[in-house]
Amino acid sequence: MTRSPLLSTLSTVAASAALFFWLTPIAAKPYAFITNQGDDTVSVIDTAENQVIETLKVGSKPSGVAVSGNGRIVLVADSAGKEVTLLDGEQLKAIGSIPVGDGPVGVALDSQGKRGYVADWYAHYVAVLDIPARKVIAKIPVGKSPSGLAVSGDDRRVYVANRDSDSVSLIDAQTLKVVAEQKVGEHPFGIALDENRNRLYAANVVSNDLTVLDAKTLEPIQTVPVGDRPYAIALADKGRRVLVTNQYDDTVSVIDAEQLKVIETLEVGEYPEGIAAHPDGRRVYVANWFSNSVSVLDARDLRLLATISTGNGSRAFGRFISP
Repeated sequence: MTRSPLLSTLSTVAASAALFFWLTPIAAKPYAFITNQGDDTVSVIDTAENQVIETLKVGSKPSGVAVSGNGRIVLVADSAGKEVTLLDGEQLKAIGSIPVGDGPVGVALDSQGKRGYVADWYAHYVAVLDIPARKVIAKIPVGKSPSGLAVSGDDRRVYVANRDSDSVSLIDAQTLKVVAEQKVGEHPFGIALDENRNRLYAANVVSNDLTVLDAKTLEPIQTVPVGDRPYAIALADKGRRVLVTNQYDDTVSVIDAEQLKVIETLEVGEYPEGIAAHPDGRRVYVANWFSNSVSVLDARDLRLLATISTGNGSRAFGRFISP
């Protein structure tokens, strides 16, 4: 029997497609981007395998990190280099840098990775970056020693914790002006926004507690005691659980968001700092500064799943996991 030209062509196309499928590597996402302050690098963790798959050289003493809502851009605060490094979040390579002020610490990006925000610890302002143009377009004065940042899902609001003013500021991202400020506990550092519950959480380093605020008005709702030296916050299980790193305890406090009280305390590595939730809503990654590692927690079963060795001095302060 003679095979028709059409069938022959279809067979060739199918074979090529199959070959392409098998030869094309499956995208290993989401990635976790861990800043290592001691060796000026970023460890990229494939969260599917919980392994470091790449180590990227960045600027001097990286600390803060943020991934854009679409996962394409990663912003790294090089605290000693007085600049931020831009990474391609998909190709996993450095694509540029932008000089900023005296002491970049916390960073944040909008949903599309076009606008960035940098908290300047020494100059007491938030720098606004035009990412495509690679330049600073505004500097917004806020409280003393700004640190943690959070951007709303519609990119219209920016929150910043002012450590040495014991306050949180709300910035209108269109007018680039502070529209509200609220006192919280002593020395707030990390913040997290839960838009479903209209809440903003602030971790207060010195008063060892968490301030819960109304995200629109910044009116205080409640204060929740946590561990020793709370630093950063992540929301898991659709915001039902709030996890806080405690630097001096080497622990993470787990708060039930409905009861607003600690229901468990989990041991992690030494001096935990950055913390971020996986898009699955269940796994939470914790950067341990002094043990050069990342702990992976199950926020539902409240247990340690894995420990991943990273670089020297892992801090990862910010939203460090891609969507």
